[in-house]
Amino acid sequence: MTLQRPFYVIINNFAGGGRTRQTWLEIATSLRQRNIDYTANFTQAPGHATELAHDLALKYNSPTATPPILLVLGGDGTLHEALNGLQQVDHNTVPLAYIPCGSGNDFARGAGITTDPQKALQQILVAKRPLILDVGRCDDRQTQTTSYFSNNIGIGFDANVVHITNRSVTKKYLNKYHAGSLAYLFSLVKAFFSQKPFPVTVTTNGKQYQFKRGFVVTTTNHPYFGGGVPLLASASVYSHHLDLVIMERVNVFYFILLFALMFRQLHTKLPPVHHFHTKELRIKTTTPEYGQADGEDLDKRTFDLNFSVTSQTFWFVPNK
Repeated sequence: MTLQRPFYVIINNFAGGGRTRQTWLEIATSLRQRNIDYTANFTQAPGHATELAHDLALKYNSPTATPPILLVLGGDGTLHEALNGLQQVDHNTVPLAYIPCGSGNDFARGAGITTDPQKALQQILVAKRPLILDVGRCDDRQTQTTSYFSNNIGIGFDANVVHITNRSVTKKYLNKYHAGSLAYLFSLVKAFFSQKPFPVTVTTNGKQYQFKRGFVVTTTNHPYFGGGVPLLASASVYSHHLDLVIMERVNVFYFILLFALMFRQLHTKLPPVHHFHTKELRIKTTTPEYGQADGEDLDKRTFDLNFSVTSQTFWFVPNK
């Protein structure tokens, strides 16, 4: 099999506890065996993937240019960086491909990409045309900045879990044994008892909603968060909508019930859970809270965010 378009590869050697390095050696061998041209680029620091993707998009920002396929090897955070690099260029024409090598790999689950590297590569190689998927756009009214997300942006409990997990020695240890998702479970208990309820205001479709005891406030682009937890099965990268789930603070026994019902998608029927399915919304908090974007820490602060839906061209054939 010979792919007519070459790959511009971004590899995060630190994703998945360093497992990405070995994965890339195997992928590179497969590409050479198939006589597929590629250029390999290794990230050197946080934000480097954004710079590489941005430079690539600028280079091929012409209607007549045929760009290479941007192939990302890393976790959801690496994909987040690459996506933001592309989206910063108006009318970017670079298609994005992804081989998940992280601990959570939520985008892969939500988009239908296998976590087996060779099978994920095959999904990319058999594609004959680009695939347009939804991604979220977030305009921060406080910092006057715009960012993009493939998974979700959370304020409160799930962001607290991310904050604890990303600083955990346990995560690095578990990643070595392909069990990185367990790190989120260990952090979940600690985050539950440390996260306090907070007021949050939601504005959408011309109406304003106020919640005094916000706990989980997550705007998502697909069903999963926290390393495979099904936050909302109906969320989809094809719906042209975003889904906001707000869970109010409850006692530990009620929370365990909600968490269990989440796997059967019955949690949204209970009073502490609120769901919004919309194209645009605004979320505002008045107390400093943890925030996360695609599993990456945001500063602990107050938030005033506008959300909307945009799109990104991908290159793969999704699993059915």
